Amino acid sequence: MASTPADFPDPPPGKNGWPWLRPAASRETNGPLPRISIVTPSFNQAAFLEETIRSVLLQEHPPFEYIVMDGGSRDGSADTIKKYARHLKHWASEPDGGQGDAIDRGMRQVTGDIMAYINSDDFYLPGAFATVARAFADCPEVDWIVGASLLCDERGRAFGINSSPGYSKALFFSGRYLGGHAAWNGKWIPQESVFWRRSLWERAGAKFLCERLQHGDFELWSRFWHYADLHVLPVPLAAYRCHPETYTATRGNQALEPCTRIIESSGLGEFSPGEIRLRDLLCRMGARLLNRFGEPARCLEYDSQASRWRAITRHVM
Repeated sequence: MASTPADFPDPPPGKNGWPWLRPAASRETNGPLPRISIVTPSFNQAAFLEETIRSVLLQEHPPFEYIVMDGGSRDGSADTIKKYARHLKHWASEPDGGQGDAIDRGMRQVTGDIMAYINSDDFYLPGAFATVARAFADCPEVDWIVGASLLCDERGRAFGINSSPGYSKALFFSGRYLGGHAAWNGKWIPQESVFWRRSLWERAGAKFLCERLQHGDFELWSRFWHYADLHVLPVPLAAYRCHPETYTATRGNQALEPCTRIIESSGLGEFSPGEIRLRDLLCRMGARLLNRFGEPARCLEYDSQASRWRAITRHVM
């Protein structure tokens, strides 16, 4: 789907702004862009599902395909999906093995060059796909990226942002970005703003963890890290909705122990939580100490003169 079809469903009464109304048409595409495939797992999220669906389907370009996998919801979710069915590559509403199983089965349907998934209570921001596709096109050496994410309340009103100057591989495998771990610094890799190349997905096993664990994304990232560095794209791409019924809120830290085993078995984490805190303190004393004690992280930087993205390295804690 490269543009919004004329027969696209109108928004429900009283709904305004993104993603209920179409954005202004994009003026140019800067040449051919890679095809993007998106999967949404869902279960009993009818209150938010339509907003998620529209945030995907109203992206202007590049070409993309969308798959929605509902776990047999009984709250009217299937009716919402059917409303947009003709604009989806594939959809299903039937019992499954949980969120991970839904993502895994959806990913088997995709054909795009770039892949991602977004949960049924989160949503993409306007222009996200065009920005992501251009970054991948400009930087063929980059295999997966993460943008910033807005933090929103139940009504979709932003109250904060999850962003980072970069993510270090060594610090990832020390628990730095894992909520509940002793080394956690309050930052996490925002899953809803992560995109990756199909080639990386295939090298990393072409499978999503199917167990009902909160941190299935952490397990996937741990496999990606073995093959490629994560690059930060300094642009907000999506919004994470905070409400009492999120998967995270209802499962707590059920997956912390399996994630800790992933960290310990990797052999890549180099620092204890105490050492990380000390290095963090030293890094805050100045840029010179950051360059000495920080860890290298990969990022993308936009060159306004060349009108293209380029990969760079900076040090982070």
